[in-house]
Amino acid sequence: MREHLSETLLSLFNYANRIGESETLTQQQLDDLQNIKSIGETLANYLDNTEKEINILKQRVRQLNQANLIREFSDEDRIYTLIALIFAHLRHSINIDELLETAVWETSQLLQRDQVIICQFTEEDVQPIQYEAVSDPSYSLLGQPLPSIYTNPSWLDRLQKCVSQVIHDINDANIDPLFAESLRSLNIHAAIAVAIPMGKRLWGLLIVHQYNNANLWQNWEIELLERLGTQLAISIHQMQLLVKSNDIRIERDQIIAKLHHNQLHDPLTGLPNRDSFMESLDIAFAKLQADHNFNFAVLFIDCDRFKTINESFGLAIGNDLLKEISNRITIHHKANYVISRIDSDEFAILVENINKDINGDDPTGEELVTSLADQILEGLKQPFLVDNCQLFISFSIGIAISDLEYIYANEILRDAHIAMHHSRNLGGGGKAVFNDNMSQGARVRWRLESDLHRAIVNHEFYLLYQPIVSLHQHKLTGFEVLLRWMHPIQGLISPLEFLPIAEDSRDIIQIGYWVFETACKQLHQWQQDFPEMGALTLGINVSTIQVIQLDFVERIQAIITDSEVLPSSIKLEITESILMDNIEVSSQKLEQLRDIGVQVYIDDFGTGYSSFSYLQNLPIDVLKIDRSFTNRVATDAKSQRIIQSILRLANNLGMGVIIEGVETAQELNYFEGLGGSSIEVQGYFISHPLDIQKATEWIQASI
Repeated sequence: MREHLSETLLSLFNYANRIGESETLTQQQLDDLQNIKSIGETLANYLDNTEKEINILKQRVRQLNQANLIREFSDEDRIYTLIALIFAHLRHSINIDELLETAVWETSQLLQRDQVIICQFTEEDVQPIQYEAVSDPSYSLLGQPLPSIYTNPSWLDRLQKCVSQVIHDINDANIDPLFAESLRSLNIHAAIAVAIPMGKRLWGLLIVHQYNNANLWQNWEIELLERLGTQLAISIHQMQLLVKSNDIRIERDQIIAKLHHNQLHDPLTGLPNRDSFMESLDIAFAKLQADHNFNFAVLFIDCDRFKTINESFGLAIGNDLLKEISNRITIHHKANYVISRIDSDEFAILVENINKDINGDDPTGEELVTSLADQILEGLKQPFLVDNCQLFISFSIGIAISDLEYIYANEILRDAHIAMHHSRNLGGGGKAVFNDNMSQGARVRWRLESDLHRAIVNHEFYLLYQPIVSLHQHKLTGFEVLLRWMHPIQGLISPLEFLPIAEDSRDIIQIGYWVFETACKQLHQWQQDFPEMGALTLGINVSTIQVIQLDFVERIQAIITDSEVLPSSIKLEITESILMDNIEVSSQKLEQLRDIGVQVYIDDFGTGYSSFSYLQNLPIDVLKIDRSFTNRVATDAKSQRIIQSILRLANNLGMGVIIEGVETAQELNYFEGLGGSSIEVQGYFISHPLDIQKATEWIQASI
């Protein structure tokens, strides 16, 4: 229509020009011809304006379509979805040409722009355009040189630093004249150029052009193209590696097979991993639903002290030990067994169809699996040779047998895990078959563990302070800080009940630092209120898990600094078991603590390893004699000799002594008769643990 109208106007102008060449025309006829030309020019202008308005309408329609895309893909997750959809198609490409042709076509379909180009930089001076998708063939630049601005060295250098260059309108006064000149000659009015990186250089460019009209590129389009450029670089690199192979398809199949194997197998032992085990368990559970006689069992095997092995010998030795454990367990493998490593030192065995006569003597299902557990435990009892040392390690096994009352397959693994913990609580080195009583106890524990996560946030913890006094002067020297938990429903819960759970769940780390920070703030308050009191100290217990944290010393120092208390007023109480289970780490931490002025107490001395040799080599300031000796000291001669030996040892090594659990006048009199100026005592006879108000009153009374 437009071409026909243009031709008609052109003919009209030609006729008027020829008539105007006549010399016999009157002035009126000349004026009429001029009016015809003027009307023709007006029609031509109307035609041009109409074309522009049509283009504007088309642009608005596109913007409306883009607005829909913006609403649909307005968040980062949706952009990732678009990337995933594009690359779902790209994965089927078997070479780089197919990959890039698919990429330009998919991008063009998604953005609905005039032109999408991918160009690879080569060693040639002229960079031809190799991959293109266009809405109008007349715009095509395929095979033609890349616009000069895209090969300009300074422009490419800027592109590498900022990933993309976005031009909304080449007529914008702020646009680089070189850019505008390079694109205007092609009637390109808006562009996005995105780098496709390859190491420290550019592999090429991903370019989107808009012809005839300016365009306000949307943020989601820019972000999508930038991520697409990065993903293309990854895919191109991977494809280049694959192209080097003589047989791409075979190598790809091998890679996929290996990845699939790795997804379902433990890399250390080669056994099926947890995901693979759960697949097998789901299949066995489905068989049980179809055939009620198809019973099976799950054995959950756990090393009782594997963490200590790792901390004492290192991860390399721990890994060697795990491989040896795996070898000893797999000796018992049979056709209907699935043996897996499901976590660090945890193994599981699925025994299918246990009602069948496997051994020829028709055992019951429970007899079969308990016999298997006994065989495994017997094999694991033999010593392991680790770093030229023989180690005797105990294991606990929990057993759960399938039942039609189970709703989900993973409940059976859960119950086997509960039974394993039940066996361990009985002393370890044995087996236990799950029953409902175990489940009840586990639910209580899990509920308590869940409540622990919220206890700090809900301000359910509080501290008590038990006075410590010098034995002969009867003068207050400090307090031991004690943690208490007031549960909103169950009331006061004993530390003996919740602290082991906090250790297992690692909540003890957060709880421990809360205790330390709260106690230091209280000590600072007392020092401000009673400056005449002198060197009042606090004994604060720390857990094993806290001590071995890489930033333990730094966090302790930061809290002391923020609380504005003297490091020497803080006494960290560490049990012997912590010290000996983590001797290398602990000794290093103790040295660092001493360097900043913090003192170290050995709590419950005499109940653990009590190796006198470590007392000589480690920076220990005070020994705390456990109450198990104190409460027998009046009648038990052996306890008396032990305490006297500890006092002599501490005196020779220049250490102080705190006697815990003094609960009677008879016990206090006995210790006063021993002599020694560096002995302190604490216990119910001196004072019960006190809240802040009563502890403050104790300080006032001691001034």
